[in-house]
Amino acid sequence: MSDDALLAIIDGKLADLIGASGEWTLVRRESGDTDDIFHTMLSGQIAVELAQAVKAGRTALRNAPGTEPSALPWTPAPVAVWANPAHAAAPQGAPVQSVPAPVAAAAA
Repeated sequence: MSDDALLAIIDGKLADLIGASGEWTLVRRESGDTDDIFHTMLSGQIAVELAQAVKAGRTALRNAPGTEPSALPWTPAPVAVWANPAHAAAPQGAPVQSVPAPVAAAAA
């Protein structure tokens, strides 16, 4: 999601909440304001609603036509494969050579 798309989502949601015709009015706090619980709950509600708006916007962008899928439609092969020369697949028609097992050094 681009910075501009994120800003548009947050700006739109804040306008719905505290904008000119939003659900809440925004009034500057005064020194005698003691309603801390209400302000804490309200800021928590705004945070939840902003997070939900961003999640919905991200989902909408992810599912928009012409966008890249968020998961690969196939399972990629491993970048590296453990190869045991004794069990390595030989090309079609090539003779298979056996690899001798390591010999332990004789005790002195």
